[in-house]
Amino acid sequence: MVNDGSLATLVEEWIVTQIRALAEFADDAVEVFPGNEVVSGQQVIDELTKKRSPYATVFFRGDQPLPLEEGEQAYDPTYVIWIVVQNHRPGTARFGDGTSPGTNQMRDVLRTALHDKFPNLTANGFYTDGTKFGGVKIIFQRKDAWILEATLVIRETPT
Repeated sequence: MVNDGSLATLVEEWIVTQIRALAEFADDAVEVFPGNEVVSGQQVIDELTKKRSPYATVFFRGDQPLPLEEGEQAYDPTYVIWIVVQNHRPGTARFGDGTSPGTNQMRDVLRTALHDKFPNLTANGFYTDGTKFGGVKIIFQRKDAWILEATLVIRETPT
């Protein structure tokens, strides 16, 4: 991935590094969302479920401005982490099967990786000034594959 020098790119890379450090993930199973040419949600699901399991992808979703004194603003950008968990044995995507983790375990390991962690990053006149792990929810399920979504809000404050 090309680093464009933006704080959003640095944060995405930091999140990828945090998740890659987990024993449940191989390095090539965690990446910044590369984007795609799809036009429907089903096509995104089809692309994500072609990856190895578990697979994680990270992207910046948007931010909320926060007014500060003297007209300055801080921002609360939200970063999204999608985790794809697959298991072709019926009923094991949620609980795992002893060799592959399930979605319930992924919830716990994401918390460990991101809750109360802090990226010490600065770029383009802003620095990271706090994090809030927004939890995990299931956004897609079928008998052999589930997709979880976790969010992380990282305050950006002017330097």
